[in-house]
Amino acid sequence: MIPAFARFDLLSWLPRRQTLLTLLFVTAVGLILPVPGMAIIAAALATSLIVSTPFLGDERGRLDTLYGVLPVSRASVVAGRAVSLVVYYLLATGLATAATVIVTALRGDRVPSSILLISLAAGAAFVGLALALQMPVFFRVGYSRGRLMAYAPAFVIAGGAWLLQATGVHTLVLETLSGVPIAVVIAAGLGIGALGVLVAVSISTALYRTREL
Repeated sequence: MIPAFARFDLLSWLPRRQTLLTLLFVTAVGLILPVPGMAIIAAALATSLIVSTPFLGDERGRLDTLYGVLPVSRASVVAGRAVSLVVYYLLATGLATAATVIVTALRGDRVPSSILLISLAAGAAFVGLALALQMPVFFRVGYSRGRLMAYAPAFVIAGGAWLLQATGVHTLVLETLSGVPIAVVIAAGLGIGALGVLVAVSISTALYRTREL
């Protein structure tokens, strides 16, 4: 049931102009900006901003009411939506990586694999945290009352970075990370991302079951 709902969910919002423009933006970052890994981070940011889109579509098309009468469990709805958002992230990241590699090759250069892998791990961690922050809110109160959560992950990261820089702790963090093996950093990023998705699904399912549709 989960794959079927994920496919239905993707078809309801992925082909829309708003979504396609975000994919175009990610690709443009990879083509225009010469900084390796920047497009991959942009893909993660775009994913965090797109999380609210399916919930907006639910309210506009009254699909949330439809989910309540269909023979599909709410756990399947939550898991299917998480799958569809992860698929979007993988698509955006694939476009970003391809654009980065192609442009770098055309310039006669080569992107260090370590930079790509670290960027992918950082992006996965950010997306996992974004889903953990946003999905429970949207499944509990809907898009209209929770739409400001679309910007929460970006504000949290930006606020955290500013706080680290303002207090001077960022130097200590960078020095600590510089001594950590790349494999550990990559594994930690991917682990945080996976854990974030699991937390998002677990909490969202519990909250969605108590919501009246």
